Amino acid sequence: MISRWLLMAHYFGRIHVTLTSAKSIQQRFKVWLVRSIMAVVAIPLSDGEGWQNLSFSKIPANKVTHSEAGLEVAVKASASPLIYPLKKPIQISSLSVKGEVNRLVKLAEVAQGEKGADDFVLRVGFVIPGSKSLNWAQRMVAADWVLKLFSLAPKGSGVDHIYFLNLGQVEATKGREREHPLSDLIKEKNEWVISEPGMFELSANFSEPKTVAAVWISIDGDDTKSEFVTKLKSLELTSVSEN
Repeated sequence: MISRWLLMAHYFGRIHVTLTSAKSIQQRFKVWLVRSIMAVVAIPLSDGEGWQNLSFSKIPANKVTHSEAGLEVAVKASASPLIYPLKKPIQISSLSVKGEVNRLVKLAEVAQGEKGADDFVLRVGFVIPGSKSLNWAQRMVAADWVLKLFSLAPKGSGVDHIYFLNLGQVEATKGREREHPLSDLIKEKNEWVISEPGMFELSANFSEPKTVAAVWISIDGDDTKSEFVTKLKSLELTSVSEN
C-alpha cells in the first residue's frame, strides 16, 4: 500500500512539474513574441548621413547643423524640409521626440496653420506609401517637394500622403486634424501644444499602425517672418514590423 502511494505521489509530482514548465515556456514565448515584433528605431540626428535637405526656390533655407548634441535647425523667416528615407517601409505604432526651442512662432491675428501663419516650431511627418503616382505631364509642372515626395515611394508602388504631427501654440486647436488646403498630399494633426520656449518631451500613439517610407521634418518661419532655433536631441519610432 505504501509503495502504491509513493508511486502515485511521484506520478502527480511529475505532472505538476510538467504543468509548471509548460506555463514557464508559454510566458517566455509571449515575451519572445512581443520582442520579435516590436523594436525601437532611433532616427540618427547627430550625423547628416542619410538626410536630405529640400529647399524652395523663393524661400530662404534654414541653417541645419548635425552634432553630438543632435540636430539643430536655425530659422530666420525661412523654411526647408529635412527628409530621412528609411531603408525599407516599416509599420510604426508610436513615436517620441525630445528637444528644445529658444523662441516661438510670432502669431498675430491669423490663426496658426492658416494662410499667412502656417508656421510651426516642429512638424514630424511620415511619408505614407500608396497607389498615387505622377504621369509625365504632371512631373513637368509639379513643385520640387512633390517630386521629392514621389521619389520616396517604395519600388513598385506610389505614395498616398505625408502625415504630420504638429507642435502648435494654440490650446484650442489641439487635436484638430485636416487635409491641408493647399494639397491633398498633406494631412496633419495638431498633436501637441507648447506655451513657452524651452525643453520639450513629446510622444504620440497611433490607433492603428502606420506604414511609413520616410521621416519628413518641417520647421518653418517664412509665413510669419519668425526667427528661432529648434534642437532635436532624440527621435524614436516604435516599429511593429517583424525583425
